[in-house]
Amino acid sequence: MKPTNDKSNLAIPFSWEASPQEKGGSKIQVTNSDLKQPSKFGVFLWWTEQTPSWVHPDDVETADSLIPSERVFLRSNCENASDRELGFSKFQYGNRSFRGKPALWLEVSRTEIEMGDQVEIKSQHGKLKPQIACVVDILWNRTKRTVEYRLSVNDIPMQRRFLASDLRPAVRLGQHLTIRELRPESNRILT
Repeated sequence: MKPTNDKSNLAIPFSWEASPQEKGGSKIQVTNSDLKQPSKFGVFLWWTEQTPSWVHPDDVETADSLIPSERVFLRSNCENASDRELGFSKFQYGNRSFRGKPALWLEVSRTEIEMGDQVEIKSQHGKLKPQIACVVDILWNRTKRTVEYRLSVNDIPMQRRFLASDLRPAVRLGQHLTIRELRPESNRILT
């Protein structure tokens, strides 16, 4: 039997474009602005000479003060539907944010530690001084291609940058430990 090029069998009986009047079908419209984007992290390592069209006109001054840099921004949806329709996302660094499109954006690996978090510096077998610190900067290292953290202790910034492997979330007093934090080796009684 000879194959035919008749594609009528490939037609789907349900149409997304059907109007409500046609055989009880419903019209389903999903726009890009209705979909929630997962939060992403990235950096803007470059900046254009002229006023960029990919930054919202109201946020050019804020973006100009933050870009270019090694700062790691959190990218999320804009609250305003009209901004989402135009393709703008919200880029946030600490308490400062601007609306823009992901042009000149370099996505980096997701970071679990955020600005303002209290972290404990691990001793790394005596290489580092263990202490509690606050995250003041999240930066991208171009040469090592890793995320690094700047910390402050008692509101005094530390000069050294730390990797995520050097840190762990600090346990606050008055809160219960999680199962992961309760390890049998830490609960041993010395006799």
